[in-house]
Amino acid sequence: MMKFGRIPPETVTLFQKTIVQARDHIASVLPPEANEQVRAYAIEQVLEIILRDWRENNNTTGMEDADVEDLGNFVGLAATLAGSDLNGQGFPIFQATLKGLLEDWLYNWNAPGDPGPPGPIN
Repeated sequence: MMKFGRIPPETVTLFQKTIVQARDHIASVLPPEANEQVRAYAIEQVLEIILRDWRENNNTTGMEDADVEDLGNFVGLAATLAGSDLNGQGFPIFQATLKGLLEDWLYNWNAPGDPGPPGPIN
């Protein structure tokens, strides 16, 4: 493995694992017709929120399987809500929905003492 100055090898390994999870597991839920712009946006947003989770919640042990599944479900939901024109007029819907879901995950699903995902609203 390459050395990166004072960055610990464990951090490099964690980055590599997280990138694979974002690219190969989370973004893979996008429909086949999603273009490269949509895929790149999804990967960028997922990685950005994970890095914020590391920084803001001191969660530097990596994602659990449930996190990978939740983030993949967010990408899938945002794509579904964007409709059949995901690459066109649906793209802003995809962007806004995904960003909102990821923000909620960061602040509410991972907060200290939080029981996890929200339940149904009665």
